[in-house]
Amino acid sequence: MPSMAPPRDSSAAAVQVPKELVEQLVKLSAEERALVLRAANSREPSRKLPTLSWERLEEADGVVAFGGDAVEDCNALYDS
Repeated sequence: MPSMAPPRDSSAAAVQVPKELVEQLVKLSAEERALVLRAANSREPSRKLPTLSWERLEEADGVVAFGGDAVEDCNALYDS
C-alpha cells in the first residue's frame, strides 16, 4: 500500500513570516489585527505596469520579429 503524504497545514503561509511579528500580532485583539492589516494594505506600493508611448513603439517597429529559423537568422547575422 502506498504511503500517504501528511495533511498540509492550511494555516502555514507560503512565505516565511518573522516569528517576532507573529508574536506581536497574537497579543492584539481581532479588531486591532484587522486595523493593522488595513493600515498595511493601504500602504502597499501600487504595482504600476510599465507603459510605452506610441512614438517609442513606432521606433521599435521592425526591431523584433517572431517566427522563422533562429539558426538561419543567426548565421546570416554573423556571416554578413
